[in-house]
Amino acid sequence: MADVKPWSSLRARLYSFINRNPDSNDLVVRLAGLHATDKALDIGCGPGAAVRLAAEVAAEAVGVDRSGDMVEIARKRSSGRPNVRFEVGAVESIPFADDEFSSAWTVHAFHPWEDQEAGLAECRRVLAPGGRLLIVEKDVKRSKGHGLTREGIEGVTAKLQRAGFAEVAVSKHDKQFVLIAH
Repeated sequence: MADVKPWSSLRARLYSFINRNPDSNDLVVRLAGLHATDKALDIGCGPGAAVRLAAEVAAEAVGVDRSGDMVEIARKRSSGRPNVRFEVGAVESIPFADDEFSSAWTVHAFHPWEDQEAGLAECRRVLAPGGRLLIVEKDVKRSKGHGLTREGIEGVTAKLQRAGFAEVAVSKHDKQFVLIAH
């Protein structure tokens, strides 16, 4: 189901306290293989936990979320960190320049993208040559769950290739799929 409009302030606040994914955030930042000169982008950043983790390694870490309320929560939790930034925006029109990031990821936020093909094309656009995109989603048994089925992974792989990613690796970590595309 598509998340067609931004969350309300109440929903954003509740989500930021209830749905914490420390293991998933640690995993995506570790698998991104960030270096001190990298610029990282978290798409659907929520309250910004993965962005803050990435900022401990990368030159700059940026989060984008379609919910202005969620971005405000992320900004408040990240105050005083000069290499962290958050912007309101949708994946279908990421508000950054071409080739701006060395790594980008989305954690448990890919499945509701309104237009996955357009979103993946935008991810390719903002990634510098040699950059990598990571998609982390829960392994679900039925297609209406909040995540991806094993069968759905094949479709996502094909979409990544159509978006211009030459290599796609799929792995399983705990109860999550991780797709890494170059």
